[in-house]
Amino acid sequence: MLLVRRVKNALLKCFHCNPTVMSILIALIILWMIFGSEPEFLEVTDNFLPFSKMDLATGRDRPFHPNCVNTQNYLLNSSYTKQNASFVMLTRNEELKDVIKTIHSIEEHFNQWFHYPYVFLNDQPFEEHFKAKVLDAAMGAHVEFGTIDEISWNFPSNVKDSFEFHNAIENQGDRSVLYGSMESYHKMCRFYSGLFYKHPLVQKFEWYWRLEPDVEFFCDITYDPFWEMFQNDKKYGFTIMIPELYWTVPNLFRHTKSFIRQEGVKLRSLWKLFTKDYDIFESDDADLRNWINSGVDARAKVSEKIAIEQLLKKGAESRSINDDKEGIMNLIKRARSKKHIVEDKFFNEEYNLCHFWSNFEIAQLSVFDNDIYNSFFQYLEKSGGFWKERWGDAPVHSLGLSLTLDLDDVHYFRDIGYRHSTIRHCPRNAVGNEEVNYAASDSRFERNNIVYDEGRDYGCGCRCICPKSKREIEDSVGFCVNIWFNLMKQHRGQERQADVLNGNEMEKSIREDYLKQFENQFF
Repeated sequence: MLLVRRVKNALLKCFHCNPTVMSILIALIILWMIFGSEPEFLEVTDNFLPFSKMDLATGRDRPFHPNCVNTQNYLLNSSYTKQNASFVMLTRNEELKDVIKTIHSIEEHFNQWFHYPYVFLNDQPFEEHFKAKVLDAAMGAHVEFGTIDEISWNFPSNVKDSFEFHNAIENQGDRSVLYGSMESYHKMCRFYSGLFYKHPLVQKFEWYWRLEPDVEFFCDITYDPFWEMFQNDKKYGFTIMIPELYWTVPNLFRHTKSFIRQEGVKLRSLWKLFTKDYDIFESDDADLRNWINSGVDARAKVSEKIAIEQLLKKGAESRSINDDKEGIMNLIKRARSKKHIVEDKFFNEEYNLCHFWSNFEIAQLSVFDNDIYNSFFQYLEKSGGFWKERWGDAPVHSLGLSLTLDLDDVHYFRDIGYRHSTIRHCPRNAVGNEEVNYAASDSRFERNNIVYDEGRDYGCGCRCICPKSKREIEDSVGFCVNIWFNLMKQHRGQERQADVLNGNEMEKSIREDYLKQFENQFF
């Protein structure tokens, strides 16, 4: 952590300073340990501005409404049309308490005004007690309960009854792969990766909003996300994007690239969000193109090549090479160096592990239910990766969607505050968000003496109350958000993750400098 490093360095430098200063420094460490985040006044230092304090809106994607809207007026607007959409949750009877918690949260912050239906799915029939409690919590919204058939939920019989299957699951547990030893988790990931949208109850709808048991929403959503996505030609929406754990998907990208080559898939621009492009050095020299995978390596590698070339040239011309120490050292270095290998690079690309955290996603069903995505899922199914490894539906969704979607088809719901498990995102409130009064449509959601977070510059949340116990996910795991933002700042059709170097021009320049440096000595 930035604060801890700075305080540690300060303590080392201040070993003999007065007790008052030492007390202040120690207090800062205690503050960090208690609150899990850096104090407000220490966040902007060394020219580093946290993402949560930045305006991430671009001309290509921005919050649909960067403040609260008057929901009553919104609903009465003649241009507004409610969409054919539903919430979808996969759950079990024993998770009733957490299911009710989720329903209460989404109803209070959104659905009390918009009344979208729910679909609950289970691999076992729902109990009557479960249904009654859910119907009561849903406040009159239409609710349907469905059971998942055996084929959709279980792995094929020739797989699930095999020694290899059970050995793979146990092996993942022995290696401490997160959830790898849980057969039910593998089934859930497989179902959400390519089968949930085939369920008859889900097939009724054009849009879906995925929910999970034990979810919290921190801000009011005073507009209809389905309608706004339809109006703005958005097909998929996320609120959290983070990197995946490597050992859950060590071979997912290899199989994805194999599918792309086999089917001749023409990749869309969303692909750039999830891949690291190593093809950054344009040169007539194939060896240099293969060796140089990073801009910081370029000049050194080109210089090495030229130095060796000149050394060998002098030898061929029977001129003394003993004084050419630079050439000799580069030749020795080349002889000792191993072939540069990037283990997970396939055809000059590598999966950067970023993915949309799919336990929250709002999407058109058609982004999954199409020929390319269905074929992609079947290809992955045949590879056995859903049980040989612990492929999550989040990276599968992300890579699969990048086969058919462009960056502009995707929307970042930055204004939606959301928590599931230990990960959460909560935006800063927009300035003036308190000016649109909260109006409950049900007495269960009346609010008295509620103090919302203060509105801030570049805030986009509506009546948010963010937890203070942890840092914002944009700041603590901002690697993927940074890639998204940088891509969305670029012009459509010209997105690149890295600048491409003109290798031929660089080689020409370095060769001229090299020859000028030594021409008096050897010519």
